[in-house]
This record gives sequence, C-alpha cells and structure tokens, in this order.
Amino acid sequence: MLEVKEVSKIYESDRGIQDFNLSANRGEVICLIGPNGAGKTTIIKILAGVMKSDSGICTIDDIPTVDVNAKFKIGYLPENVFVYDRLTVYSFLRFVAVMKEIINFEEEIKRLLFEFDLWKYRDEIIKKLSMGMKKKIGIIVALLGYPSLIILDEPTNGLDTKGIISLKNEIKKAKDRGCIIVISSHILDFVRYIGSKFIFIKSGRVVKRVSTYEGIDLEEIYSILHFPRKRNN
Repeated sequence: MLEVKEVSKIYESDRGIQDFNLSANRGEVICLIGPNGAGKTTIIKILAGVMKSDSGICTIDDIPTVDVNAKFKIGYLPENVFVYDRLTVYSFLRFVAVMKEIINFEEEIKRLLFEFDLWKYRDEIIKKLSMGMKKKIGIIVALLGYPSLIILDEPTNGLDTKGIISLKNEIKKAKDRGCIIVISSHILDFVRYIGSKFIFIKSGRVVKRVSTYEGIDLEEIYSILHFPRKRNN
C-alpha cells in the first residue's frame, strides 16, 4: 500500500507542493495531471524517495520511500532518463536486475526487449542509441521485477506510437500483477484509458480528484481548471 500524508516541499521560488495526500492499493493506476510547473515532478521525486519532503510522510508497504530498503520495492522512470551509456543495453539491464535482487531476470529482460523493439540492439552500447530508445530502456528499468510501486514521470515523451502502445500493455500487466502505478503526465489521451484515479494539480496544490467510476471528462475538467473563461459582455 502507498500512503502519503500531508507532504509539502517548498522551494525558494515558493513553488513546489503543499499538503499532498494520497492512498493507493494494489492494482491501482494513479495519474497526476497538470501543466508544467504545477508540482507533479516534485511529488514524483518524493514518491520515488529521491527527494526528501519538508514535512509529512510517504511510505510504500509501511517503509518510508527515502529508506534504502524501500528501493527494492520501487521502479522509477524520471522525466530525464538516466542510464549508464557506456554499457550495452543487455549489460545495463542485467546490472539493474542484479542490484534489485530480481530472480530469474533473463527471460523477463528478453520479453521486455522484444516488447519495446530493442532485442536486436541488446549488444549495442547505449551511448549510440537514440533518445527514444534510451527512454524505452528507462521504462524497462522501472518495470523490471514488477515492484510494489512503479513511478513513471512523463513516460510518453520521446516515444513513438508503437512504444506508447507497448507501454500501455505493460502498465496493464503490472496492474494485473498487483503493482501500484503512479504516472505523471499532461497527455490526457494517454492517461484516460489506463488510470484508476486522477489527481489534478495546480500551483502546488491538489484542486480536484476523480475516478474512472464517475463518468469523467478529463478535457472538460482540465479546461475548467486551467483555461480562463471569457466573460460575456
């Protein structure tokens, strides 16, 4: 279970996130929606345990996400993908799998490489690959081992259509395996078909929460929250 209680992180510019709360159970897909600068990436970093909040607490399976023991339970794709680009694709993924203590990872790596059209590049040095290919490698890293919590920050950026379809398929598989998936995105057409809950963020605060069971129109909600309405004369 993912629990976030009264989490705040404020920067010198007064931007950040304030009093963020979230509770998610196994198999839920949580989508954070908002424009650039709304605070989505700050939340993502706190959930991933790569940033400490100023106040509040964030736990996965009762372990604070900043705790080193939580890292085995978290798969994280940052907005700007980090890879060891002097390694080959397969060597890097094998390294990650060993570090995360994933058992029988060879078949899983092979399957994911095929899914994302990277199998034929498995022996290529990562540095030579395109940004889109590196993004796919980052996604595979986040999915490896189907951890309790999978965090994807703007996962569609740089992906081609086939990559987006593969990503949707893998998110569904992770959901069916009981993973909690948190996705930060401003692409409504992507999140509308995969999300269980949608959290709209504006200027560092949650301004609306809805679920798929409420017959929602994400575009209408987004427009009301972020587009100024014209006044009638």
